[in-house]
Amino acid sequence: MRGKRIWKGWSILALALVVTFSGCGPILYGDKPSGEETQQSAASQEISGKLTLNGSTSMAKVSQALGEAFSRKYSKATVETSGTGSGDAPNSVASGNALIGNMSREMKDSENPDQFEQVQIAIDGIVVTVNKANPVTNLTAEQVTKIFSGAIKNWKEVGGNDQAITLLGRESASGTRDGFESLFDVEGCEYAAELTSTGEVVTRVSSDPSSIGYISLDSLNDSVVGLQIDGVEPSEENILNGTYLVQRPFIQIYKKGSDSELIAVWFQFVKSEEGQKIIQDSGLIPVAE
Repeated sequence: MRGKRIWKGWSILALALVVTFSGCGPILYGDKPSGEETQQSAASQEISGKLTLNGSTSMAKVSQALGEAFSRKYSKATVETSGTGSGDAPNSVASGNALIGNMSREMKDSENPDQFEQVQIAIDGIVVTVNKANPVTNLTAEQVTKIFSGAIKNWKEVGGNDQAITLLGRESASGTRDGFESLFDVEGCEYAAELTSTGEVVTRVSSDPSSIGYISLDSLNDSVVGLQIDGVEPSEENILNGTYLVQRPFIQIYKKGSDSELIAVWFQFVKSEEGQKIIQDSGLIPVAE
């Protein structure tokens, strides 16, 4: 199945990241750079302009955190972030409405990926979430597939209460939805509601004991329960060690051939120790090329 192939590929990548990034240590925000970093800072101190980002709502938190730190570092530059879904990112960049597009999934062939440079900045876990009153705490991958495909319709079929299951999903342009449905090999889910942000999913699940949805790992909080999948907790540690397989890439795209110094400096910052620390503090696994 397609989903199994994707899981295997991401598991290999996650294991490789353990080796690659185990040596990265934390830094303090505001520390003055030294050596090569000092020269780079001096050379780029006149960087100015407005950097616009649009796309995945799941990437809004990390983009905002990076943008705030970037603007502090380069006082003449501003960063404006909006989220209308991964599906809008290519069009926003192509039309010039955004310099950088945020995508929480791989680009599709229909989105003309050859027209864009793609930079993966992080790996994110997708969490299947239920209400705190639900006695179910673990599902197999097969059970998740059957629930979202409609083959399982009542919680009692998976050890829960005798209650019809309410499926909550994201809107069609969502990268979280695309990633989830690809990983579990489900299409055409009949959702009770299609919500426009991860936050809305959390709110609805927290208020409805019959519901089940999916969210970004960094949005998981104590108002809902993140289910184990095949007995594995959704956590950064388990993504890194390759045991939690429900994960997807966070990608930023920009026009191929762009000579924007602002974009170049942005990615230098994202890949710096400070940028990597911000990504990690946002609940994601940083990826530096």
